[in-house]
Amino acid sequence: MTGTRPIRATYRLQFHAGFTFADAEALVPYFERLGISHVYASPVTTAAPGSTHGYDVVDPTTINPELGGEPAFRSLVAALHAHDMGIVIDIVPNHMGVATGTNAWWEDVLTHGRDSAFSTVFDIDWGEPIVLPVLGTPLAEAIERQDLSIERHDNRWHVCAYGEHRFPLRDADQDAPDRDPLPEVLARQHYRLTWWRAANDTLNWRRFFSINELAGVRIEDPAVFERTHALILRLHDEGLIDGVRIDHVDGLSDPVGY
Repeated sequence: MTGTRPIRATYRLQFHAGFTFADAEALVPYFERLGISHVYASPVTTAAPGSTHGYDVVDPTTINPELGGEPAFRSLVAALHAHDMGIVIDIVPNHMGVATGTNAWWEDVLTHGRDSAFSTVFDIDWGEPIVLPVLGTPLAEAIERQDLSIERHDNRWHVCAYGEHRFPLRDADQDAPDRDPLPEVLARQHYRLTWWRAANDTLNWRRFFSINELAGVRIEDPAVFERTHALILRLHDEGLIDGVRIDHVDGLSDPVGY
């Protein structure tokens, strides 16, 4: 995907909360003096909170608010265009970050299982609950050590692990699930918490290489492609971006078809 401005030279920018679109905009005159034709940006879609790289995308439909959101992005692009420059961005089509509890699509899948509106986004073997290798010990030992609890956060009941990780309970368990024994509550969920060392043997969903925090996306499904690329295609159609660089094209099931 390329725009109308010939690419002569790019300047790589790594965006994060400490270097935002506004910070980059202040440097546009400097880029012009260097002879840069295009800024080459790290992913600008919403990533896990505090991400320093942006490749752990949690929402491909919005521009990261930690970077200034879409208004600040538009302001940066306007400044680049005023100096006859453009922007090329990295996109991450083949995986999403799922470790921080901030990926609404993944959280919905954990809550509703195969009935989730997002169940076809991720490459999951639905023959059993979703295996989540997040425990420091086998499940029975984690329960015995009281590493797990049932707590209410943001008007929902969650399974909490080590006071740090939260996993939503299914809707049918919203009525005071803490009154039931913990093993019974866990057995009813659409996911199964397991020892992290068992991941290679038990995982039933595709991850990015061996990284449990990144879930594979079924980008080969046209509906998933449309859902995950809507923002990028809109930005291009509006003339805001001049091109994209595909992160890990080798991770796609059909790179040529993509």
